[in-house]
Amino acid sequence: MKQTHRLAFRVEALAALSSRLAQGLRNRAMMSPPLRGFWTGPGAALNFFSPPALRPGDKLRGELFLAGDLTLPGAQMRIEAGSSPFTINAPNRAWQNSLHGFIWLPDLLAVDGEAGRAMARQLMLQWVRGPYLTRPAFMHPAIIGRRLAHWLLAMGMLRDGFDTHEMTLLQNSFTAQARWLSTRWQQGEDGIGRLGAACGLTLAGLAMNDDGRILRRGMDALMRELRRQILPDGGHISRAPSVLIDILADMIAVESGLVARQIEPPAQFHETVKRMQGLVRLMRHSNGELACFHGGLSADKARIDAVLPRRKPATTMSFAQKSGYQRLEAGQSCLLIDAADPPVGAASRHAHTAPLAFEMSYAGDKFITNCGPNLVHDEAWQMAARGLPAHATLAFERDVTDPFLRHGFAARQLGPRLKPIDWRVHNRRVEDKTGIWLEMSHAGFLDSHGVRHNRRFFIDAQGEDIRGEDLLLADMNHDARQGAGFHLRFHLHPDIRATGQSGGNNVLLLGRSGHGFQFRMAGSSEATQLKIEESVYMGRDGVPQRAQQLAIYGVLGHTDTLIQWALRYAGKSQKTHSSS
Repeated sequence: MKQTHRLAFRVEALAALSSRLAQGLRNRAMMSPPLRGFWTGPGAALNFFSPPALRPGDKLRGELFLAGDLTLPGAQMRIEAGSSPFTINAPNRAWQNSLHGFIWLPDLLAVDGEAGRAMARQLMLQWVRGPYLTRPAFMHPAIIGRRLAHWLLAMGMLRDGFDTHEMTLLQNSFTAQARWLSTRWQQGEDGIGRLGAACGLTLAGLAMNDDGRILRRGMDALMRELRRQILPDGGHISRAPSVLIDILADMIAVESGLVARQIEPPAQFHETVKRMQGLVRLMRHSNGELACFHGGLSADKARIDAVLPRRKPATTMSFAQKSGYQRLEAGQSCLLIDAADPPVGAASRHAHTAPLAFEMSYAGDKFITNCGPNLVHDEAWQMAARGLPAHATLAFERDVTDPFLRHGFAARQLGPRLKPIDWRVHNRRVEDKTGIWLEMSHAGFLDSHGVRHNRRFFIDAQGEDIRGEDLLLADMNHDARQGAGFHLRFHLHPDIRATGQSGGNNVLLLGRSGHGFQFRMAGSSEATQLKIEESVYMGRDGVPQRAQQLAIYGVLGHTDTLIQWALRYAGKSQKTHSSS
């Protein structure tokens, strides 16, 4: 890393530390008994309006939660069924934030019968009766924003089960949290957490009929963060597609609340929602799920449908220039490709290094995928999931420049964000009656191995013939590291079964619905080998699932090194298989 970049990181880290220390002192003072009354006074009368069901829960996860399986972003935990999760020692800060942010609440509400709702009410009351309101760890703005949003959106189903005293406790706690958030929503790390805090503050303001100041502050904060964080094509600065689902759920709820209060949302609000919905459609596979890029999860069909209008547009955007994604769609096939440099700064805190990586789906099956983020294991797992080998792209075996800020004072203060490496990603797209061509390149290997990675895709008009070329192009201004080993990976979704065929260069890929593709690597030499290996998929909920991958191994030659491959539709088998 260049000296100027090290200095910039140190200056930013010092500023972050100084700000956190000052904020911590002020917060502790305001939480002390003499000053606590300024924001924990009598609760306001609340209007728990009921917007549309924008966060469909997962019934299975809700049932597991009832049984004591507390697998949340941060860790996998189990407790005795019926015990309070708030009384156990949290394994880490991420899991604690997930628990106290009540992100599990929609899953409980998805459980059939009254058991899920009863537990939801019980845990909400445990929280308001506990000491958490005056503990800084549980009153971070991003956590409050999530908690208030989930409480508000759940009250339509839960309200009738609370008695008058319990409702008073909930209203007092809700009001106090909203007042605290109204003056501290900007605290903490920039990015999605701050935007979530602004959304939560706005929703809280809509519920507090007699305090217009909270609503005005919330709308001002929300519009400011939307201008800062949502790109002109509708993507988020983190480049993670799935974060848009939660933002849209909150924004549509805000819109519903404004309409109920007979308040016209700003014109920019409507326009931003439409742009975000357009980007979600671009990043949606043929099977209805989202692509897994830059720490985002796949998001199931129900969650995506909930934040999109029922009436589909005539066309779907095919290239998001600012967000950096290409969509190649023909017939029932869809390729989604990372076509830009990774994000930088605070927005890269969870970003992945995956220029030119792609995912591919056909009809109801996702065939090629990226591994997705690991949300439940240690830092080694998490960092491995963010690297090139965890994506459907090319990487060298060793001596690649580490793209992450891992060690030292700056890393402790800023987190493992990406270093400012100049990837210089370029792409050019051509469409005609035969199909779509996409040519791409990045310069991430120039300094370490003296080559550019050029990648070329073609998909025919029927979507049944997909071809690819990966070229390691020697650069005249750098010395190519002849003999350096590389691998080209095609991670498969857990629902896909790979079977080797004669010759060693052909693999049959069979989807759960019976659709099949034949993968073929062109050419054969001792220096280039195609193998079927084990892999993991974490795109569903951040928990590793067993999967397979195709891996092509090779070495740099004394001239340009070219790998050609193809995916051709093999028809639909009457035999289907179930996922493990």
